[in-house]
Amino acid sequence: MERLIIVRALMGLDSLARVVNTIRRGRIQVVEMISRFGSDGDIEITIRVRGEESEIEWVKKKILVSVDVESVEVI
Repeated sequence: MERLIIVRALMGLDSLARVVNTIRRGRIQVVEMISRFGSDGDIEITIRVRGEESEIEWVKKKILVSVDVESVEVI
């Protein structure tokens, strides 16, 4: 199943690195990743992934408890 994971976080590159490390631990395939940095240090990361629904949910939960993450949405 293919889904989009949208992450909104603070701290720019540090948050991006944490999200990438979390995704690497999940059993999902990353198809595409786009990062948008705001002038105030906020970041929005859009990740198109493929994998089982349970694995995508696992990754979502792990990202959500990460430091500086404001929200995680799966579409």
